[in-house]
Amino acid sequence: MFFLSLIEHKLHLPPAGLSLPLHEGMKKFLDGIFLDKVILNLGLCVSIYDIRNIYGGFIRAGEGAPTYTVSYIVHLLSVWLLLLK
Repeated sequence: MFFLSLIEHKLHLPPAGLSLPLHEGMKKFLDGIFLDKVILNLGLCVSIYDIRNIYGGFIRAGEGAPTYTVSYIVHLLSVWLLLLK
């Protein structure tokens, strides 16, 4: 069974992602983290469906990447929801 889930995540966007527009760079980075991975208690991440909000962009002392808080919707496949039916 496929479903959508809204997730909020705080992450550091690496400098290589800053050469792209912010939404494209963030989507590419999130795809690398979550695509084809299992998120505990949710299921297998099939794709990043939509990026809702991007907050922040702060660079802390000693860090070489800005920190963003991102809320996004992921497209998930959940096998154990099928087993419960």
